[in-house]
Amino acid sequence: MKIRTLDDLSDKLSYELGWRKKELTGLKYLLDQNKSDRSFIPLLARCGVVMLYAHWEGFIKICSRCYLEFIAMQRHCNSQLKENLLTLSMRSAISFNNESKKSSEFGKITNFFLTQMNARSSIPFKTAINTESNLSSSVLKEIIWTLNLNYSLFESKEKFIDAKLLGQRNHIAHGNDIALDADDYCEWRKIVLDMMTTFKNEIENNAVTKSYLNTACMAN
Repeated sequence: MKIRTLDDLSDKLSYELGWRKKELTGLKYLLDQNKSDRSFIPLLARCGVVMLYAHWEGFIKICSRCYLEFIAMQRHCNSQLKENLLTLSMRSAISFNNESKKSSEFGKITNFFLTQMNARSSIPFKTAINTESNLSSSVLKEIIWTLNLNYSLFESKEKFIDAKLLGQRNHIAHGNDIALDADDYCEWRKIVLDMMTTFKNEIENNAVTKSYLNTACMAN
């Protein structure tokens, strides 16, 4: 289903959050039911951390692409878009060698701004978001800039994302023996779900207020 309307977008974001929350809550239930089994709890907690990261990365990637698809389906011209989205449209429209020092390469950018600003934007929503299979705080910051969202809402979680969510997931994935318990998983689960909810709300609020449009366009 294409994401054409606000309802389409909201329904998709709610679905993505809902089924992931259900799985993560199911694992919490298993931990609660087996608290007396000291050999089983660390195994479940380790599995839980891997699942937490997987849902975190998947949610951010899919919801970001859905938001970009929604914007693309509004059929705005380049001149109407905020610079973040305009950058995506420009990159999809021209082939540019960013390592070249030739003026002709930079001329492609100049030509885009001279000739394509009134053309319909082309946002590559299927490929624009890259989590690099390691959704660190720096990668998240880049994604949020691209979407023109508010990164300050996530700044206080940078250490958690890098050292715990991503760091511990990598240790587990590489076969290292990491000691985790039910309390670790339950605490991290709450933080991850809060971050996912915040990300969802940011997208929905920006879609409703049309914050993806530049100031001059919104004034009209």
